[in-house]
Amino acid sequence: MKYLLDSSAWLAHLFSEPGVDQVNQFFADEEVQVSICALSIVEVFTRLKAIGRQAHWVEVWGIYKDIFDSVIAVDEVIAHQALRLRTLSTERLPTIDGLIAAAALVGDLTLVHRDPHLTAIDDAALKRILLPSK
Repeated sequence: MKYLLDSSAWLAHLFSEPGVDQVNQFFADEEVQVSICALSIVEVFTRLKAIGRQAHWVEVWGIYKDIFDSVIAVDEVIAHQALRLRTLSTERLPTIDGLIAAAALVGDLTLVHRDPHLTAIDDAALKRILLPSK
């Protein structure tokens, strides 16, 4: 199995919030590949900064860069898929979340997230797992 952690899933793991056990299972299974989108790097740093813990970023990234199997860059193909997902969503789809979801789609990965607005995308368009929220 191949998964792409949305920033919300990464943060659940980082802060031991609801969903951490499921993410831990992914990391523990050698048959599972876990990736992130490069945009999540910015979002996770931003969350650390918002709570006054940006000085921990180097340590956090040092740990996770060795855990993730890959970091997916956003390119033109992903941008166009994000546009498509926006048309398939019944709710507003924030730009970064749309790009991260599109990265999962383009990479044929299952998106792991805690964002309710991502469930507004047609189920046939995107493989995903919704983790429990706070």
